[in-house]
Amino acid sequence: MSDRENEDDKLQTGQTPKAQPPAEFGINTAIGKQLKAYYDDVASEPVPDRFLSLLDALDQAESATKKKNRE
Repeated sequence: MSDRENEDDKLQTGQTPKAQPPAEFGINTAIGKQLKAYYDDVASEPVPDRFLSLLDALDQAESATKKKNRE
């Protein structure tokens, strides 16, 4: 394969040909690896302050509801 074809393949697939798993693993393994890499990136991001404040408000509302139901 020429260098030009390698570059075109990288641009179209987002991967180098060497990064693809061997044929015996199949496409599902390749998709699974890509999804795991994407999930790991997202999971390592910090939780936005707005979400944290919403979670705190939810916890307070649940506590108030439980306290009210006990009375």
